[in-house]
Amino acid sequence: MKFNKCKKLASAVGLALGVAAAGGAQSALLYTGQDDDIDAILRGNTATSAGTVTTTGAIALGDVFVSVIEIHAPEFTIGGVPSLAPGTEMTGVAAVQLTGCFVSVGGAAAPCSTAGFFVFGAAPSGLNAILALGADPDATAGAPGAAGGGALVALFVNSESGAGGDINLDLSVATAPATNCGNSLAGCIDQGSRGDLFQVDGFRDDPDESWTAVVLPGGGSIDAVLGTSNTTNVAFFNARLSTFFNLLGPIDFINSQSGAYCGNPGYIADGCVQLNATGTIQGGVGLAGGDFIAHSDFDFQKWAAEVPEPGILALLGLGLAGLGVGARRKAAV
Repeated sequence: MKFNKCKKLASAVGLALGVAAAGGAQSALLYTGQDDDIDAILRGNTATSAGTVTTTGAIALGDVFVSVIEIHAPEFTIGGVPSLAPGTEMTGVAAVQLTGCFVSVGGAAAPCSTAGFFVFGAAPSGLNAILALGADPDATAGAPGAAGGGALVALFVNSESGAGGDINLDLSVATAPATNCGNSLAGCIDQGSRGDLFQVDGFRDDPDESWTAVVLPGGGSIDAVLGTSNTTNVAFFNARLSTFFNLLGPIDFINSQSGAYCGNPGYIADGCVQLNATGTIQGGVGLAGGDFIAHSDFDFQKWAAEVPEPGILALLGLGLAGLGVGARRKAAV
């Protein structure tokens, strides 16, 4: 694990708290992210292996779905205000394993090649092993993010400048050819996990946690999905997660159905989680010939217990950029 990154993050958090104390802070602010993703499937993922990319055939139990995530600066908000500094973006990687396929919610088990209700869990290898596919030496989220057991999503704040190879990632369906990070999963994970670790979310100890999808006819066939228009939905999914690490400090709970603020009731069966997300999966037209099979959209909400005011956070981002916190750096053991 790369502890140098986390030491610098600790310094950044300390500076953030100092700025917040000087300029005032707001409690229980809702922050949101809206993104563009590209998706791949790994088969043969185990506790010791990330598995291999699969781009044809039927979806099967045990497949690990990997998404590379792009959130442009205006699409990450705190209290409704865009809150990333100019010249930065939020990117990330998500990985979930298909653990169950059912004809309907609570219905009988069915082949995963058919439409129905899909249930997902954490990848056996852990998210760290997926991130390590990238060529970037900082691609593994180390402590305190510890994207190991139970972690499903890791997000990073990084530069759009192109310095050190950190490009302005573009995963929009309008992009030709569909992505500017190449057609390889490793190359796009490399770009998706650069910069400073912002948050890690996944399954912890909350009985309300879940990651599920409703898959439409044809959505169980990798070939059919890859040949479907990138503006046509093939599945809808929902995620209810706990937060392992968040750069801005403590995260409170959100009602998994209404999105209302829950405060901090803890990990109990109360219908509240720390991250609430919904998304759609579209066809993969434009992605053929590489490792990816689909496009997707992952929109999330969190309640931050206490964070710097949005304007201060943007200024803080500029200050950190000036200090080189977000710059490329060598990994340390």
